[in-house]
Amino acid sequence: MHLAGCSYVTHVFLPSHRRLVLFQCRIAARRRRPADLQQVADPQSKRCARLQRLLAQQQGVERMSQEATAVVIVDHGSRKETSNRMLQDFVDLYRNNSGRQIVEGAHMEIAKPTIADAISKCASAGASTIIIAPYFLSRGRHIQEDIPALVAAAQEQHPQVKCVIAEPIGIDPLMAQLIEMRVLSASAGTPCKSAEV
Repeated sequence: MHLAGCSYVTHVFLPSHRRLVLFQCRIAARRRRPADLQQVADPQSKRCARLQRLLAQQQGVERMSQEATAVVIVDHGSRKETSNRMLQDFVDLYRNNSGRQIVEGAHMEIAKPTIADAISKCASAGASTIIIAPYFLSRGRHIQEDIPALVAAAQEQHPQVKCVIAEPIGIDPLMAQLIEMRVLSASAGTPCKSAEV
């Protein structure tokens, strides 16, 4: 993070009584007063040190909040091991992209790990909130009935944990963009990996 002019620090959520330093930094940046800017940018200055402490505190709170929230990605489950492995591949991809510490995969039925297995693992890892993210396209019976029932049953074993079920993938502009990418790829003669199997 660049602190020289402090005009780059725009989205820091601090208590109102701690916003004075940011305000002073922005004023100094607007006025372009060399002495003020030097004081703000100087790592040895008290003002710069205080700003850095506040930013570090805020980042620490956000990191702790993220670490206390786990994500369980749920698919249907299959008798084919290759299909079940695809979920784990996606879980790994999501974990790497999101930066979240506690991410588990689960199958609604047929295969393991189950939803109960995943919730138990997240609770053991110290999660206080677990978001159940269905790897489903639409709000069918599985989303409306089966998954909520399985989550409720698993949560009974971990009453200290709050479980929240997210919406499925659904109708989203990003999905339309992804389909268009696949269409363009097929039009260019690039074979689909699943079609090669």
